[in-house]
Amino acid sequence: METESQSGYSATFALVLGAAAIILAILRFKSSSSKKLAPGPRGVDALRGMLGAMRHGSLDKQAAQWSRQYGPLVLCRSAVGDVCVLNTPRLVREVFAGKGVEQLTNSRPRSFVGYFAFYNSHNLGLSSPDSMKEWPKMRKLFHQAIKFYGDGVERMESRLHEELRLLTTELQAACGQDVNVDQVISNSILRVVLTLMTGECPDPSLVASTRQCDTGLNRIFNPSTDQLLTLCPWLRHVPFLPYKRLCSEFIEAREQMMDKLFTQHKTSRVKGTPRGIVDVILDEQDKGENSWMSDDHIRGLILDTVAAAFLTSSSTLKTIILYLVHNPHVARRIQVDIETRLGERTPTLQDKNDLPYVQAVVLETLRLASPVPLGVPHRTTDDVSMDGYTIPKGATVFANSVLFHHDPETYADPHAFKPERFLDDEGQLLPASHPLRQSLMPFGVGKRGCPGESFAKSRVFLYVTSLLQHFDILPPTQHKLLPVTGCSRMNGIVAEVKPYHAVFRPRAHTQPHLANST
Repeated sequence: METESQSGYSATFALVLGAAAIILAILRFKSSSSKKLAPGPRGVDALRGMLGAMRHGSLDKQAAQWSRQYGPLVLCRSAVGDVCVLNTPRLVREVFAGKGVEQLTNSRPRSFVGYFAFYNSHNLGLSSPDSMKEWPKMRKLFHQAIKFYGDGVERMESRLHEELRLLTTELQAACGQDVNVDQVISNSILRVVLTLMTGECPDPSLVASTRQCDTGLNRIFNPSTDQLLTLCPWLRHVPFLPYKRLCSEFIEAREQMMDKLFTQHKTSRVKGTPRGIVDVILDEQDKGENSWMSDDHIRGLILDTVAAAFLTSSSTLKTIILYLVHNPHVARRIQVDIETRLGERTPTLQDKNDLPYVQAVVLETLRLASPVPLGVPHRTTDDVSMDGYTIPKGATVFANSVLFHHDPETYADPHAFKPERFLDDEGQLLPASHPLRQSLMPFGVGKRGCPGESFAKSRVFLYVTSLLQHFDILPPTQHKLLPVTGCSRMNGIVAEVKPYHAVFRPRAHTQPHLANST
């Protein structure tokens, strides 16, 4: 039953948004276009759908409903702006990466999270060439920094092996008792990321503040919340609304993280001798051609890198572990492959091709869970013609990956966890050109695709292989096992699974190996 305070909150929320919508309808009234616009809701229906999605944090669910009603290309036109949803992989590729179109669709919309969280959009992920002239230089700098530890190089793999030794020791010490998977895995991933950022093992306080910062950012960046606060940024100052506390806690955690990760680290650096990514960026700032680069640019890039490196990897790994608990036959098949091809030897990235089933498990998890359901929004800088329709200039465009990742015409039995769907008849991983792989877009496509995709998959591969080499992962004994339904996920730009527990029981034949692993 709804309490009086909840009822008052709902009524106030509806009144505030209704008033805002009326004002915006007057200020943003648009004349009818002579062009054939993409189909979708208009007027009152569109406004009701958008405001409802903002209120309940359910833009992905609203987008799915529109797709069933209007088809693969949907344009919602309302007083709060134009929102376009792409509901097929083909449309996503053609709109975001198509020749002659890509340059019109790869900007970012103005957003609350950009100016509030990312230092007035002084970052790479939420800025664009048309909004920040230094964007191409920032993109080049970001890729240079990423190459400092990029996929497969000795520095990254060595740090992962060190962390995995610590993690196996920690799980072994649990003696087969229930383990909080969210806490253990999140902290482990963060230790890796922060070490690569600074070249130093992070203290627990930095891990804690970074985790709180990323968690808060994930919630604010939820497309529904970000759209609402972009429309009405003053809502974050209203005492009885949840946004005030959410924003305040995020800023506090962000500043604590930046104090250690940037301010203190900057004072201890030796120019020209980078210890990690932060030093690489600081060295670039010292160069004459980069005089445009302010400290806020660096802070924005740091937040870009930490959030991107942590949120998706952590969410994917925690989801895989949950799926393995619910599907012990999949875990056992991985273990058989490990026993056959690795024995007790420490897995490396060179083993990926010898363990195609592990890679298939990662891909199937990315498909089934769709960790970033609507992706990061794009913005059109001019009218875009697609399939005989027009997507108007200034529209916010989402890729509805959670919908087409569950399309029964592409993936048979789409809600079932079947890693073998990504293997050929000989048990090898399907090539990237295969239609099933082409339809899988968890990291986006085109120039705005996630640059850390390969690195993220590599991390997850090593974690899964190492954990199953040393442990049987079982349901908890003192807690209820979290189901694998939609209600088990939290709202955010990354739809993480809720915290849950599992048992990591050491495999008897690997216990001596744990202490001596190198």
